[in-house]
Amino acid sequence: MRTLNLYIQKRFTLILLLGLLAFVMIYLVVDLVENIDRFIDWKLPVGSVLWYYVYYVPYILMLMLPVAMLLATLFSVGDLAKYNELVAMKASGLSLYRILWPLFRVAFLISVFALIFGETVVPEANQRRIEIKYSGKRKPKGANRRYVFLHESKERIVFADRYLAEKHLAKGVSIQTYREEALIRRADADTMQWRQGHWIMRGAVLREFSDDHEKITRYEEWDPGLRLNPRDFSTEQKDPERMGYFELARHIRRVQRIGGQASRWLVDLYMKISFPFANFVIVLFGAPLASGRKRTGKALGFGLSLLICFIYYGFIKAGQVLGREAMLPPLLAAWIGNAIFGAMGIFFLVKARK
Repeated sequence: MRTLNLYIQKRFTLILLLGLLAFVMIYLVVDLVENIDRFIDWKLPVGSVLWYYVYYVPYILMLMLPVAMLLATLFSVGDLAKYNELVAMKASGLSLYRILWPLFRVAFLISVFALIFGETVVPEANQRRIEIKYSGKRKPKGANRRYVFLHESKERIVFADRYLAEKHLAKGVSIQTYREEALIRRADADTMQWRQGHWIMRGAVLREFSDDHEKITRYEEWDPGLRLNPRDFSTEQKDPERMGYFELARHIRRVQRIGGQASRWLVDLYMKISFPFANFVIVLFGAPLASGRKRTGKALGFGLSLLICFIYYGFIKAGQVLGREAMLPPLLAAWIGNAIFGAMGIFFLVKARK
């Protein structure tokens, strides 16, 4: 049995590596063709461009890994069915579950590896890549943003639902001041605008906390004395792709502590676990499907894998959008693609000829 396991795993792994290499190379070439004029405009040295793509590879690997996993599954299991090797294995008394077990085991281990790789390597590589990109690109003077979250100091946090750069106007503003982790002051306002070098909150409600007492003061207009300027509000915040799971979790706790809307970040947080395990789900879905194919060519298998992954990524993206817009619970939004394809995979496995 050990020989049979190694035989199946070796065939699967070889196709996986070849497919992954091909997909990464295609992705890099297409991206280079699309962006080469920008690199020239930004006057990036050739060495910087090379390093840019070196740091891009970990992200591409994570993105393309499920596609390569499905391709390897369809080709390796499909070949076993095509050349009647599956029939011979079943004739010797092996069930389909036992034959596919080595693939499921490898897929699970790869999912765990992808989870660790996505937490340790990918965020740092993405950060380095963005730094190289902005070393030659002029940063935008200002842009409209949603869910602005800023630390003016260790004790003072500023949150805004929206920021309109052209008007220097923030909406849904909350400014909180802490002393040794205890909230001592909170100012809330519908709008805050930059006027003559100062931020002015309109319709501000100031709450001051001491012991068990709360003092509430209302102002038609109030200057919170922020040292932040409009550029601080319009500058792009660190993207979740450049944060690991624990860093993003800390960011979410800070947003929730000030009463901010954290749905969009919660979806990204849960997807840092759900997306790596897409590698296992896609093999669970593809293996029983491929076991029933006997006379399909490589071209059809390649096209089928791309079609399935396109639909799969569509479910993932749809769940992500619905979760960020609070139309689905964040946990369900992040796992909906895995849940649907995982259920279909189990159904195909149960219905497959044993």
